[in-house]
Amino acid sequence: MTESEDPVAAGLAGLTTPSLLVDGPTLVENVRSMAQRTRERRVALWPHTKTHKSTAIAALQREHGAEGLTVATVREAEALAAAGFEDLLLAYPPVGSWRLERLIRLAKMARVRVVLDDASVAAELDRACRAGSVEIGYLWEIECGTGRIGSPPERSTAETIARTAETTRAAAFDGLMAFAGFAYAAPDEAGIRSAAQKEGAAVRMVQELLAELGVEARTTSVGTTPTVHNLTEEGPVTEARPGNYVFYDTTQVALGLVPLDRCALSVLGTVVARPNAHRLIVDTGSKALSSDRLTAKTEGFGTVLGHPELVVRQLYEEHAILSSPEPCPVPIGARIRIVPNHACTCLNLHDEIQVLEGDEVVDTWRVNARNWNSAAGT
Repeated sequence: MTESEDPVAAGLAGLTTPSLLVDGPTLVENVRSMAQRTRERRVALWPHTKTHKSTAIAALQREHGAEGLTVATVREAEALAAAGFEDLLLAYPPVGSWRLERLIRLAKMARVRVVLDDASVAAELDRACRAGSVEIGYLWEIECGTGRIGSPPERSTAETIARTAETTRAAAFDGLMAFAGFAYAAPDEAGIRSAAQKEGAAVRMVQELLAELGVEARTTSVGTTPTVHNLTEEGPVTEARPGNYVFYDTTQVALGLVPLDRCALSVLGTVVARPNAHRLIVDTGSKALSSDRLTAKTEGFGTVLGHPELVVRQLYEEHAILSSPEPCPVPIGARIRIVPNHACTCLNLHDEIQVLEGDEVVDTWRVNARNWNSAAGT
């Protein structure tokens, strides 16, 4: 989709607003091109399904060569396993008895790995696996600059991992992962390349230190859509976990990763008020569009297709305030489409996705891996 095309076609007239839309051909091309990118770099693709929380889109990713799927929640893993997906990475520490209990059940349906950064967490996981007669692998997260989960890339970390790997059997050490979330704060393309290099360097350093200690880190996993766009054929990376690439969004456009026409996701809204010629009120507030701003490069809270003069200045829960420096002729009742700043959080606000081909809705997909409880979203 582009800013110059008609942003709302007649085929969408019957939809209530706000509605979540995905351009089917653009989605397929995004999935295909990322699969090709990782294949050319000889890196296994384990896309992060937290972006779409949809078994329909997961099936599309598998069809195009994904070797496994990454999830953020046990609920996502359960939904995927129930749909027949057998290789899953829970990129989240398995802390809490309820989480462990559900992981043990899950491991009887699929091959499961988790992510952790603490020896006591690995020990609890191992005990739960032995009690449940299952095996679950784990990746140890290495901090590369994000300041979230992870151990520092230094010898003491390698020594801790080596000691832990010797004592866990049902929960087996499988390798290392890193997450360069700070790439979204990069000021330019060079900054994103630097983030990708730091991500790879962090796992490489610990991998080499572990080798000196006689421990093999078979898997080295990295993530984020911007840094995977900057993967090279050289280096230690064996797996990549991009998520946002299936849709892309205003943030990825602002970072220079893709043009606007690669953004597959948008929110359809209706102009409900026009207080003056410079201001519109649309029914796509923070409960439909998301209020995330991941980079200072974005202006407002999304891109209004067909109306580059409009900026989504402010979000209330059910109201979006759009403004224009020049008088805007868009009338009350008109429909507009907004590409969100952050596709991942935007999608999580909706129960279903309207799938488009050209001007027509051709399918409806449930966002069927939402929420946290095992019974939710089915």
